[in-house]
Amino acid sequence: MKKLLLIIICALALLQSGGITYASESDGQYAQAVTTSAYFFSQKDLSTSLFAVPYTYCVQVIRDDGQWYYVQYAEDEGIYRAVYGYVLKSDFSLLSQPPPATYLFKSITVTYTAGGGDPSLPALGEIEMQAAFYGTYYSGATAYSYVLCGETFGYIEGANDDYPLNELPAEQPPEEENQSEGNPAVAAVVIVALAAGALILIFLSTKKHKP
Repeated sequence: MKKLLLIIICALALLQSGGITYASESDGQYAQAVTTSAYFFSQKDLSTSLFAVPYTYCVQVIRDDGQWYYVQYAEDEGIYRAVYGYVLKSDFSLLSQPPPATYLFKSITVTYTAGGGDPSLPALGEIEMQAAFYGTYYSGATAYSYVLCGETFGYIEGANDDYPLNELPAEQPPEEENQSEGNPAVAAVVIVALAAGALILIFLSTKKHKP
């Protein structure tokens, strides 16, 4: 009896201290870029922006991290490779179901021109390669495209924002705060039930030992 009472008291203390947590409802969901400046960052730092996630396309949320989501963009498919980083929650809207075109798959042609060398020798001239377009990056008034060419990520000059758009979601209620900390109503019910059980055990134990 004493052991059972001790277990209940420990469980109560754990609940009250917030030791029991719940997974965030956003984990594993897709979030859609709802602005044209929904940047993808390598770190939780505004100075580490890499590209703007194409407007109306999605990222997959791996983890809810305060005002950020830790996400995956693109997949290991064809000339694309999945990239992982952070986005601001305010630039995205969580979806109950992703659109048919979750990520933008758009290849662009990158042309290299051989220069220098001995003019008496045959030259290759221009070399064309297909690159995977991830998104546009603006530096002042100049636009660049963040691409993967072969196995190398980098920038080429010019935007490539001519792509089909997905439908934007209908207006949704704001996400409840502190979802990652669990449902307070459920925790309250558990606490009350455990407390009631403890009181009953104390009553029965006291009654049993009365002379």
